Amino acid sequence: MSQKFTSTVETVEPTKLKLEISISPEAFREGLLEAYNKNKQHFNIQGFRKGKAPRKMIEQVYGREVFYEDALNVILPDAYEAALDQHEIEPVYRPEIELGPASENEGATFHAIVYIRPEAEIDSYYGLTYPKTDIEATEDDIQQALHTEQQKSATQISVERPAEMGDIVTINFKGYFDGEPFEGGEGTDHELTLGSKQFIDTFEEQLVGLIPGDDVTVNVTFPEEYHHPDYSGKPATFEVEIIDVQAKQLPEIDDDFASNVSDFDTLAEYREDLANTIKTRKEQNLENMKRGHIMRQLVEKAVMDVPEAMYLARIDEMMREFEQHIQMQGMNVETYMRFTKLTPEAMKASWRPQAEIDVKNMLVLEAIAKKEELSVSEEEFAEYIGKITSQEGDALTALIESLPPFRRKEIERSKLCDKAMELVLEKAVATDEPMPEISVSQPEADSTIDLEDQE
Repeated sequence: MSQKFTSTVETVEPTKLKLEISISPEAFREGLLEAYNKNKQHFNIQGFRKGKAPRKMIEQVYGREVFYEDALNVILPDAYEAALDQHEIEPVYRPEIELGPASENEGATFHAIVYIRPEAEIDSYYGLTYPKTDIEATEDDIQQALHTEQQKSATQISVERPAEMGDIVTINFKGYFDGEPFEGGEGTDHELTLGSKQFIDTFEEQLVGLIPGDDVTVNVTFPEEYHHPDYSGKPATFEVEIIDVQAKQLPEIDDDFASNVSDFDTLAEYREDLANTIKTRKEQNLENMKRGHIMRQLVEKAVMDVPEAMYLARIDEMMREFEQHIQMQGMNVETYMRFTKLTPEAMKASWRPQAEIDVKNMLVLEAIAKKEELSVSEEEFAEYIGKITSQEGDALTALIESLPPFRRKEIERSKLCDKAMELVLEKAVATDEPMPEISVSQPEADSTIDLEDQE
């Protein structure tokens, strides 16, 4: 019996392959039968109840190839997967499909352009540098933390003096364009913190010095990039009435304050706890900064030819992660888009730089892992899965056993990247030499693992 699918592969570019996949006549006829059974209820043939017409009758009325497209849609996924397995290809993005001739006697053919991951090349990755940083909590750090808690515990009291920056004023206001009120430009009993930049232009500054009972005309100009295009760049006036002026009353920083805002009875104990918390935060920031600097140097040293498809795949993944995050907050993406006036295209464009960072970081760490002949043991794999899923015992074992091969490979790759990064970090050196600023939030590699998507 002949094979259902056969295929050949041609290397078009180092990361671009062309598959030619042939579907046997028998497999194509099976697909036609499945397409007929799936769609026969949609055809009306005189003399037959709906859904009961024989396939030959439908083909006589609607054409011999009426089921070809659906048959190919049924067959293509299995044929494509068989070709990937045969040639041990791991695509990084969805293929570009081009259909060829198809018939019941000859079968069918199609071509698939497939993009594969490149291998980065890197020679030296020991002795990379990162800035020296003092992680001890300074007195200024502690005072700033105390001030922050003091602000949180502040109370508001009405004052008769003129309003100052930082005060909270209660206002009624109404906005006008050329003497005509405009939609959204009116409010009553609105609380506004002066200096918060909640309102546009110099609106808040023009309320400084006023007292309850004052009326004032505020002149402003809407920003050119204002979210409401009809208002962009337009001058406006606001009639404002000052209802109340409130100032913050800050508590004294003493033992009573410490007992009110913490679990400690004395200010000395609270200060010591703040110092420890600040040190822990600085240590984490240092670790993130260290990784960011190291990754930047690794990518600069590496040579890699990344196919565009890898960036597109990462952006698609970021979109899925975003959708999951939005859904967890009880909102769907469509509602979010309407609220923010964004489009999927605009969001994906804004994610492009980070997608490039993620892909390059991952590839260079994979190259180091391969060069160092790193591997992931069964124990390490189970520990890693348990850490990212919080599963243990029989539940963890069942989860691992349920993972399809491609998902397991992705997770192993992520763990290998982690091990490669730890190896490079161990050999890194702190320096007093000035270095470029880098965001501490820059990820070292794409290590997001989605264990729910196992289709």
